Amino acid sequence: MKKLGFYRVTMGCDPEFFFAVKGKTIGAEKILPKEGLEYKPGTTTGKAGDGRHTVRGEKNSKVIIDGIQAELNPRANTCRANLGNEISACFREVYKKLEDHPGVTAEFAQTVQITKEEMKSLDDSSKKFGCTPSKNAYTAKNNVKIKDASRYFKRSAGGHIHLGHDDQAHVKKTLENTKDLVPMLDIIVGNTCVLLDKDPGNIERRKNYGRAGEFRTPPHGLEYRTLSNFWLQSYQLMSLATGLARLAVNIVANSTPENDYVKAIRSKVNMRKIRKAINSNDYDLAYANFKAIEPILIEIIHDNDTEDYPITSKSIEAFHHFVEKGMNYWFTENPLEHWCKIPEGHGTGWEKFLMTTVQKDLDQSKKLQAK
Repeated sequence: MKKLGFYRVTMGCDPEFFFAVKGKTIGAEKILPKEGLEYKPGTTTGKAGDGRHTVRGEKNSKVIIDGIQAELNPRANTCRANLGNEISACFREVYKKLEDHPGVTAEFAQTVQITKEEMKSLDDSSKKFGCTPSKNAYTAKNNVKIKDASRYFKRSAGGHIHLGHDDQAHVKKTLENTKDLVPMLDIIVGNTCVLLDKDPGNIERRKNYGRAGEFRTPPHGLEYRTLSNFWLQSYQLMSLATGLARLAVNIVANSTPENDYVKAIRSKVNMRKIRKAINSNDYDLAYANFKAIEPILIEIIHDNDTEDYPITSKSIEAFHHFVEKGMNYWFTENPLEHWCKIPEGHGTGWEKFLMTTVQKDLDQSKKLQAK
């Protein structure tokens, strides 16, 4: 098959996190103002502020109240580094706000338990689920079975990815082709992220939100709603998750009768197994699914596309080493501190991390095994 072409894709997100006091989750309304926290480009706030952000869109990046959770609304961009800069700026606003609330911490768990006392203390708007029901590529059923959210004391944090067309007609058409694109996002993004996000809380979360095939079609394009907030643990993980999403869009966008990438990849996997791996957070099944499509990915991605796509033949061995060691081996820093102090996204993303930090660790492991 021919090598994959490249279309620009606008990437955005609305990941969630929590606030807590001594390990107990509190409502975001107790920390954030009703209008949210706003980052205005060109300003310097909190730690490591540099004001060096290139952004798209009319609105500024914000941190808002979304039920009990806090939610980031960074401005979207075709560049993952610029998107990361916006997320970093949002977290610096959070860091600055927490200076006024001693003892309160930002927490990045996928699922938390709310006490009855805390739930009673919150405004009625915070007790409700923040999300309206999603569409699903495989079923018309509404997966949310809980009628009264104020009596349900668990809350989950999503890490939804937004994809836009940047005024490109062909990419716009691709994003509208949900029949092909959403299953491809499950294969490339959702299934692959099961290899990284092993938190058992995902099973609880997907009883209501975030199952395989969940999406929305906002005016800007498509919102993929399957991932948790796991990728907030580091800038590099955000770069990977959005890079995988861009890869999925390009697989569909570049497919033609002569080079039908969608058909080739779909022929290697059983979608029931993809859905099962995601919905049950089944690491072993997800790895088997990934191994089935790996040869095609290596065949169609240029070796020199190290800044466009997150996996190439040059980096695949390091990727497997990354997965084998597990996410917590690579990222041990407090996420809020991590995001506040990163100087600038360019040159520090997933591909650079994979080919330097991970590759170096892999080489050292090989040397030890050879002794």
